[in-house]
Amino acid sequence: MQLLRLWAAAGIFTLAACASAPVGGRAPAAIAFPVIGDIPYSDEDSYVLEEQIVPAVKAGGYPFVIHIGDYKSGGAPCTAEKDDAFAALIEEFAPVPVFYTPGDNEWTDCDRFEDPATGQPQSELARLDIIRTRYFKELVAAPEAMQATAQPDAPENVMWRYKRVRFATVHVVGTGNGRRAVAGDDPAEAGRRADAREAAARNWITAASAAAKTENAKALVIAMHADMTDVDNAVFGEPCAGAAAAREQRCDAFVALRAAVRDAAATFGGPTLLIHGDTAPFTLTQSFGGDEADNLWVLNAAGDHGVTAEGFHYGLQDSTLVEIRPGAAAPFSARGVAEGAPAD
Repeated sequence: MQLLRLWAAAGIFTLAACASAPVGGRAPAAIAFPVIGDIPYSDEDSYVLEEQIVPAVKAGGYPFVIHIGDYKSGGAPCTAEKDDAFAALIEEFAPVPVFYTPGDNEWTDCDRFEDPATGQPQSELARLDIIRTRYFKELVAAPEAMQATAQPDAPENVMWRYKRVRFATVHVVGTGNGRRAVAGDDPAEAGRRADAREAAARNWITAASAAAKTENAKALVIAMHADMTDVDNAVFGEPCAGAAAAREQRCDAFVALRAAVRDAAATFGGPTLLIHGDTAPFTLTQSFGGDEADNLWVLNAAGDHGVTAEGFHYGLQDSTLVEIRPGAAAPFSARGVAEGAPAD
């Protein structure tokens, strides 16, 4: 895959600077922020992240960064070294706050590998405890004006505001949101923990919508890892009960969560953007909400990418620059941070 061009970082910096100026003295200034996720999965990804994406983000002078998880490949063991590398990435952006929501690769899928201490599949629930302790023991250090707050029983769920836009990160991951392919834990306990996370996520989505409506926000942005449409058509709409060791659990783990997002957008009534990763297409669409919430856009962020057996490239090896233009007919736009390729 062709590497991203280094000169593009300078172009994005120019774009970000211009975006802050109203056009013709009338249009509202754009709010721009980067979204990183599903990278690095390879040495080439690491190069692109370190040499192209990070410099472009730092040069842009953005108010915050959203990270939607999967800071390592699902095909590599979950190790302290990978965690340290991600902590170093967060530190690289300081003092700019990084609002991180976990992906499945750093905890749910860790039981694909043996725990060296036991010879048994690694406990994904123990990994989640490590993630929460490592990255969420304290609230992200953000400017007081952002009014950042964490959900008490799920500290990885965070809300903040910036220039009259309400933002929220919500912990929802792939692999059936932790309900599928449970190899290193008791499935019954994994199911109980999944139920608790889902309830917390739904409550947080509802709370974000209520806050946006109360404060008459210009827009609402919800960020999570999982692509909640990535469900087998044969079981789409059939809720899960508990968790299972089976790789292909025959249910839809996202029924209630999709409804919560649609309801949140409908209740708020203003422009609403759901950002996620987890799958490859780099797209910005407006069909998720249907007739119930035609004010809802969905961004499948850049990061996940690859080449098919037939040699076709898919996805985008980059991160995403999101722009919000309150009051515009198309209030949301997205392009690659380093290369500038627009979302489809």
